Amino acid sequence: MKDYEKLFQKITSWAHERKIDQADPRVEFMKMTEELGELSSAYNKENYEKLVDSIGDLQIALLIFCKLVGVDHYQAMVTAYNEIAQRTGMTTDDGVFIKETDLKAINGEKRKS
Repeated sequence: MKDYEKLFQKITSWAHERKIDQADPRVEFMKMTEELGELSSAYNKENYEKLVDSIGDLQIALLIFCKLVGVDHYQAMVTAYNEIAQRTGMTTDDGVFIKETDLKAINGEKRKS
């Protein structure tokens, strides 16, 4: 938690110096969209350095976006973790995770057919 807070303070200071923390949230939203494209490209090209760079840029844009729209980023991460912590299911051959509840629904539909 301490490291997170220090990092968040540095990013917040950096964003404030550049007046990014006063920007329209849509600007940071578009930055996240752009970084997802960069991330996809880096992943597809197996470019590890660019992948790390894009993940970092995406996280910074997400932190700034959260601040702009009044969402506690840390609490959002905790909430997301708590939601998935007990999730059960299976991963398909192509690497897609299917929740247990969805598996039951799929199997129920197959039985009806």
